[in-house]
Amino acid sequence: MNRLIRPLAATLLSLATSGALAFPDRPITIIVPFNAGTTNDINARDLAQVLSAVAKQPVLVDNRAGAEGTLGGQALVNGPADGHTLMFSSNSLTVFDPLLKKNIPYDPNKDIVPICAAGRTNNLVNVSATGPYKSLADLIAAAKSQPGKLTFGYTSTSMRLAGELFQQASGTKLTGVPYRSSVTGLTDVSSGQVDITFIDRVSAQAFYDSGKIRPLAVSGPSRLSALPDVPSAKELGLPAYSVFPWFGVYASGKTPPDVLAQVRELVARAVTTPEMAANMEKRGLEPFTACGDALVKHKQQETEQWREVIRKAGIEPQ
Repeated sequence: MNRLIRPLAATLLSLATSGALAFPDRPITIIVPFNAGTTNDINARDLAQVLSAVAKQPVLVDNRAGAEGTLGGQALVNGPADGHTLMFSSNSLTVFDPLLKKNIPYDPNKDIVPICAAGRTNNLVNVSATGPYKSLADLIAAAKSQPGKLTFGYTSTSMRLAGELFQQASGTKLTGVPYRSSVTGLTDVSSGQVDITFIDRVSAQAFYDSGKIRPLAVSGPSRLSALPDVPSAKELGLPAYSVFPWFGVYASGKTPPDVLAQVRELVARAVTTPEMAANMEKRGLEPFTACGDALVKHKQQETEQWREVIRKAGIEPQ
């Protein structure tokens, strides 16, 4: 059994035998700190349907986009801490933001509590389908010949750091360009206004289907079944370019421990259903359902890995 699944199974068994749940007793709201149509939003809506069936209560999705996700995090922290208001987000808010941002209006490590992960994905290196770069080797050669000239667009801190890791792995120098919307960034890449974006398959799939964006490489060691012709970074000689953004459910840090336990049991049941597994596969996500202490430990380990990337990049929190 996977080492992340064992503590989850133990949690489910313990809580399942502890008696009937008093939670939830009314509709649940899931805050999504990014725009509708993004990978975060799509996966949150998948989870909302499954969670509603498990909880036997309506589950509403509330998009609170802005400030690279910080507005959504603030909405969770300032909302009622009774378990009926949750957040679904990538790891950017709780792993990358504390490393990159100085003036976050809350403490991501104390005011936001990880409940359960709900899948992970890969970043891809993407360029315009009509541009000059037909392969990763083409792109790297151009970037090395013109340090700092090629640009990459990013919407979140996780996308920004994916770009930083790519530079370190490939020995290139790029210039980052922030965007409020991943769709706007992808559109600018497709037209050649920006050279590259490092983003997941789900967010970029419509641009792949329309032939406007060309994926050059998948982060990590393996190809994606949904994109079998796109080589992995490892097979192209960049094993260090390994980026796996994950998605998770969070609660306010002010939530009472007994309520947190009930929320964790409910969400754990939802993310391990066959329906949710099918949703993850459909969206191109890998199974990753660590909960509670197992997820906290994973988050801590990941934080240290990215802290080193930031140190090498010479990035100062802003």
